[in-house]
Amino acid sequence: MTENASKQAQIPNSGRIIDHWRGGVHHLPADAEAAKAFCDLYPGFPQVYRTLQEFVGRAAQAVADEGVNQFLLLGAGIPTQGNVHEVLPGARVLYTDIDAVNIALGSEILATTQGVKYTYCDATDLGTLDQGTMERVLDSTAPIGIILTGITVSLQADAAHKMLSDIFDWAPTGSYLMVDFDGEALASFPVIKERIIDQADKPLHLRGPEQIRPLLGRWQLTDDGICPVDTWRNPAPQPDKVFMYGCVSYKP
Repeated sequence: MTENASKQAQIPNSGRIIDHWRGGVHHLPADAEAAKAFCDLYPGFPQVYRTLQEFVGRAAQAVADEGVNQFLLLGAGIPTQGNVHEVLPGARVLYTDIDAVNIALGSEILATTQGVKYTYCDATDLGTLDQGTMERVLDSTAPIGIILTGITVSLQADAAHKMLSDIFDWAPTGSYLMVDFDGEALASFPVIKERIIDQADKPLHLRGPEQIRPLLGRWQLTDDGICPVDTWRNPAPQPDKVFMYGCVSYKP
């Protein structure tokens, strides 16, 4: 493990916390401790992130049904427990993150999986994506399914809009964008707001559909619109509190 990865191993990471909640084994003691602390504040957190992962799976399948067979994940976390290459065997998938531990673990997990790689990329600057790695996995002339999870919540509106606009410019025509946005439910739990939102290194930006739509810019929403991740192409009841919204859009 590199020095940078060793330092980051001491800091809980949302991708590895989710792996812990989903029964995986690719997490570290700091992540397990944080996972327990989150559940002490709100026992429903594992289900919240389970529904997010299920949304990603349904969205990826829907995009694949449109003929797209390659995917770029930004902020990918740990690529296990029903991730895209497992939902769509045979698809070409490039997982990326900025966390050195996640990249090391992901590269180890995917070492023998054909057509699937893990590398570094800052979602707010696609210039950081290694061109050689991308070309080995993805065809930059064909439509790509682009998946962002857990990223917009840390960005102010202008920064989120710029990121999605830059991705639009980068993506080939016919590409799809699958993205989640943290809803306002988190703020309705005072103890969580006090310990997570107010003490975060960066403030969390919680949004409803009316704040989300302008961020998409030139991306064209599918007819599904912006809805809770629980209900996107899923006959689940409307949740009382929306922790996460999701949508799929495309570049015409």
